[in-house]
Amino acid sequence: MTKNAEGKASPVSGQGSRGRYPKGILRRQQILDRTVEVFADLGFEGTSLRAIGEAIGVSHAALRRYFETREELFLEVLREKDRQALAAAHDSGTAPGFAAMSANYVLKTPGLMALRHSMVARALEPGHGHSRDFFIERYRSIRQEARLVLQSAREQGTVRSDIPLDTAASLLVAAMDGLSTQALLDTEADMSAGMALLEQLLAPETAEGPSGT
Repeated sequence: MTKNAEGKASPVSGQGSRGRYPKGILRRQQILDRTVEVFADLGFEGTSLRAIGEAIGVSHAALRRYFETREELFLEVLREKDRQALAAAHDSGTAPGFAAMSANYVLKTPGLMALRHSMVARALEPGHGHSRDFFIERYRSIRQEARLVLQSAREQGTVRSDIPLDTAASLLVAAMDGLSTQALLDTEADMSAGMALLEQLLAPETAEGPSGT
């Protein structure tokens, strides 16, 4: 698994050292893609390396040439999906749009949110420092990305100037995770309404009052 200068797993960049050749890269990507699908069907307990290998037609030994442990594989899946979600979200042009597109990416990928929550729960347990380090770095990186989006939006006049961007970035990330989780659990949860309210709260004050009210 790729590590940063401090020896910790990097949450949104890099690839494993195995499977570097073109065929190996394709196989590695196939493993990452199929892992989410298998997880959606079998859940955390059922998604073993053997089960994933059977799903894509490779042996357990061959799979371990790419990922030595299930934890390593799951974290790499999350890293790859974060990269894809953030790339899509940057096209939104607005801070709430950034959050909404990131959340929608999760909603369109069955099993992804369940995998993420399972690994967060694992990271909170004693003895899983590797997963804990991953999520600490992950949220720091995503907050940084959100802050850049907010800063750009402020320069364009669409985000108010009287709020701390670091705090706003934390709230934006919380909205991404929280609203998408609610939408997955409850079909009546209105994620778009939550994002619309967030946009109102972030918008500059107008002559009529705060956020145009």
